[in-house]
Amino acid sequence: MKVSGKEERSLVNRIHSEYGALPSGERKVADLVLDFPGELAAYSASELAELAEVSNATVTRFFKRLGYDSFDEARRSSRRERKSGSPLFLATKAGESEAIGSVLLKQFADEEIALMTATFAGLDAEQVDEISDALARAKRLFFLGFRNSSYAAGYARWQFVQFRGDVHMLTGGGETLAERIADLGPGDLLVLVGVRRLVAKLRRYAKSARDAGADILLLTDPSARIAPAYASWTILCAVENPHVLDSYVGVMGVLRLLAVETMHKLGRKGRNRLQQIEALHESLGDFD
Repeated sequence: MKVSGKEERSLVNRIHSEYGALPSGERKVADLVLDFPGELAAYSASELAELAEVSNATVTRFFKRLGYDSFDEARRSSRRERKSGSPLFLATKAGESEAIGSVLLKQFADEEIALMTATFAGLDAEQVDEISDALARAKRLFFLGFRNSSYAAGYARWQFVQFRGDVHMLTGGGETLAERIADLGPGDLLVLVGVRRLVAKLRRYAKSARDAGADILLLTDPSARIAPAYASWTILCAVENPHVLDSYVGVMGVLRLLAVETMHKLGRKGRNRLQQIEALHESLGDFD
């Protein structure tokens, strides 16, 4: 039986809403799940009951109270939250107990290298050539990202602005996206960085940019749905790792690769801009 109005609410939200009215046994289950909600998918109902030191019936009543038809439905909910990239659901009890040391540092480095390798293994040389050519030829380049992806988009913009003109962030201070998307048109190229967790409106922004006639390069992760349908090119970047936060090492590597290849495409024109900027840096005393 589902409780009306709870179908779209997250597992954690449901628990917090019911917590004050929970009997002591069910509260033990709630405390256990809230500590590491992402690990729920790894347990059976019996294992959860044993860990919480309650009966199987108590576990069943608890999840029914939350509005789930069954324990398996709650596990699927936890799995979806984990797959979406929620840091709360990616956290594990084992990860919390790990201590920093030489072994862990090497393991962490190996994991980052593996993500970079997996991302670059998915690239095609002809596709990179086609994309870098489009980045060089575009009338104007725009960059857009949200949350963590905004930093990656900003990084990319700072690379490209050094060797070609008309490079912009799509959002500016105090502006709405509608005001900037209205400027897009044929010949423009939007570099859209959208790595989980994807902002709900990203698909609409991508569609609006495509409808305006702009080409779209989308950098995202394998969990993306729908948004790739509006992109001229999509590059998938590996981000998932054993730790609580997603890694952007693959995303940043791809953006740097595209910047380097685009500068090669621009040749002397790109080098001339670099020289002009460096001369201005010197005359303005920008750096120590």
